[in-house]
Amino acid sequence: MTWLRNPDFSLRQLQYAVAVHEHGGFGRAAEACGVSQPSLSAQIAKLEDTLGVQLFERDGRGVRITTAGTEVLAQATAVLQSAHDLDQLARALVDPYASVLRIGIIPTVAPYLLPAIAEGIGDKAPALRVHWLELQTERCEAMLADGQLDGMILADPPTRSGVEHDDLGWEPFLAVVPHADPAHDAVDNQLLASRKLLLLEDGHCLRDHTLAQCLTDTVEESPYRGTSLATVVQMVASGFGVTVIPQTAAPQELGRAHVRALPFASGHVGRTLRIAWRAQSPRAEVVRELGGIVRDALAQALASAEPR
Repeated sequence: MTWLRNPDFSLRQLQYAVAVHEHGGFGRAAEACGVSQPSLSAQIAKLEDTLGVQLFERDGRGVRITTAGTEVLAQATAVLQSAHDLDQLARALVDPYASVLRIGIIPTVAPYLLPAIAEGIGDKAPALRVHWLELQTERCEAMLADGQLDGMILADPPTRSGVEHDDLGWEPFLAVVPHADPAHDAVDNQLLASRKLLLLEDGHCLRDHTLAQCLTDTVEESPYRGTSLATVVQMVASGFGVTVIPQTAAPQELGRAHVRALPFASGHVGRTLRIAWRAQSPRAEVVRELGGIVRDALAQALASAEPR
C-alpha cells in the first residue's frame, strides 16, 4: 500500500466546505459549525490551495459551487461519512450501546407505536438509547443516506441502494365513517363511493397506499388535504366524507370523534411496516435488534386495536 500518504488537508476542512455547500453561504456554515466566519473562510481557502481547485465562486450576490467543486464535495461527503462510520464502528466494538441510536419514523406510525416500543426497550434492552425523529418517508431516506440516521421505520420498501430492511408485520387499514351512517359489518368500494374520500396531504405514504388500494372509478377523492390523521378523522365526524386509517391509530383517533371504524371486506387493504438501515453501517445489528422490539410492539398494538 505504498500509495497511501498523509493528505495535506484535514477532515475539518472538508467538513467546513461541505457545510458551505449545504447551508448556502459562509456565514450560515460558520454558525452551523460553531466557528467564526473568518476562520472557516481561511480553512476553505487553504483547502482550495492544497487541492489546486476552486470550490466556490464568491461575489456580491452570494456563493455558488463550481463545476469542479461539485465533484470534489461529493467525494468529500463520502470521506466524511466513512470517517463517521469508522468512529461509530470503534464505539460499537467497545460497546454497541455506547452512543444514541438515531431512528426516523413516519408520522402515521410514530404516535401509535412509540409508547409500546419505549416499553419494549425498557423491558428488553434498557441500555439502548434511541433518539426518534418523526419524518416523512422521503426525508427519512435522505437522512439515512447522509448518515444522519442509523435506521428508519417506514411502510414502503427502501428505494436507495445500499440499504437493507426487515419486515415488521402487516397492518390492516380501517375505514372511518360518521357514527350516524347505517351500521355495516365491513366496508367495500360501494360504501366508500357514498361519500368523498378524505386523505392526508402529499408526502404521506398512507395517502399513496390508500389511493392505490381504495380509489376506483366510483370513489371520489375530496379536494381537502389533512395534515394529520386527527384532523382528517374530525372532518369525517363533521360529515365531510370518509377516510382510511391504519389499525394501530384506531384507539387514539376514534376516541376523539363521533365516528366508527370498519374493517375492509377483502381483508387485503393495508401496509407492511419495515425497519431499514445502511448495509455497511456499524450499527446495523443494533438496528436489527430494535426491529425485534418494534415487531413485538406492533403485534401488541394490533391486538389491542382489533375492531369489535
